[in-house]
Amino acid sequence: MAPNPPAVLAPSRALDEFEQKVYEISQRLGTHDGEAWDIDTRALNLTFESATLNPPQVSYLLTVAPKHCNMLGNLHGGCAATLFDVLSSMILIGVSKPGLFSYGGVSRHLDVTYIRPVPAGKTVRLTSRVVHVGKRLALIRSEIVRVEDGGVCMVSDHEKANTDADFEGGKL
Repeated sequence: MAPNPPAVLAPSRALDEFEQKVYEISQRLGTHDGEAWDIDTRALNLTFESATLNPPQVSYLLTVAPKHCNMLGNLHGGCAATLFDVLSSMILIGVSKPGLFSYGGVSRHLDVTYIRPVPAGKTVRLTSRVVHVGKRLALIRSEIVRVEDGGVCMVSDHEKANTDADFEGGKL
């Protein structure tokens, strides 16, 4: 039996140490087989593009599948919000330290502004940048842009609360 393909595809170039860390974190996506809320990485052809530590930023390429669209054939707003929620958390975990967002935290506020539709079949780039990480709160700013011309389609601010003490103290 052939092994399962990776949940998130890698670029064809070699990854540096930090990129490898974020890429490995990204491999946790799409592996729950319907047992937990997740994104369908294979249907999206989700590809890790790059990550940098300074500034802390990650970029993914994805192609919108019909199953992620509304009745007009465009990326559904709820699906876009889920993509921002899940993928922006990857860079936060990448820059985490023990006791500081190592579990990714929980969403406190997720704001999405829809600017342009993204039709099924379009390839877009989702980029997330860490704006601030404190002891209790973090802010990640993201955008979805068309690969073909760089047109901004959606932007997001994602505020997260640190839950590491809750996990480590057995409160959850």
